[in-house]
Amino acid sequence: MNDLVSYLPDIIIYIILGFIFIKVYRFVSIIKNPTDYKHILTESLICGFILKNIYSLIPIHINLYIDNLGMVLSTILLAYCAAKVIYSKWFTGVLEKVGIQQTPAKDFWVDVTQGEYASHITIFDREHNLIIRGKVKMIETYNNRPLIQISNYTTTTLNNDVINNLEDNSVETIVIDTSKYPEIYLSHPQ
Repeated sequence: MNDLVSYLPDIIIYIILGFIFIKVYRFVSIIKNPTDYKHILTESLICGFILKNIYSLIPIHINLYIDNLGMVLSTILLAYCAAKVIYSKWFTGVLEKVGIQQTPAKDFWVDVTQGEYASHITIFDREHNLIIRGKVKMIETYNNRPLIQISNYTTTTLNNDVINNLEDNSVETIVIDTSKYPEIYLSHPQ
């Protein structure tokens, strides 16, 4: 029992470092967090163990509190950088050269709208005789039929009679629930 108690401070550090790394990484890379606490605890423990062993290779030690603060700040920075690198075009190119034809993005909508140029959307609402065209500003993630925020939009009838023209207004936006529209087209005019 005394052996277990003596390992408790290390276990707590492992869990804290792992939890911080995983939370920051998932936040930056837009990955949904699991809700299973056993899974989160195990994942944090393993990740924290690896990080702590990497940090122990650094020969600089000031005192326990500053060392722990340094590990926490380094973990945040490391998680942020790891997420940015893994979701970069460069890393996707590396995967393609290795023969892995897969995008690191977990969400289809993120993949098709996060390109070099602005994504434009055209939505046909045949029930209400409307066509909505505009620029994609934001997209709800983790959803097959997400909510999409559109700016610089126009609303016309199917006969091209203009109802609302805000093409030059990037401040005023509308939110579209894509589950209500069967015909949605994305384009990149540039």
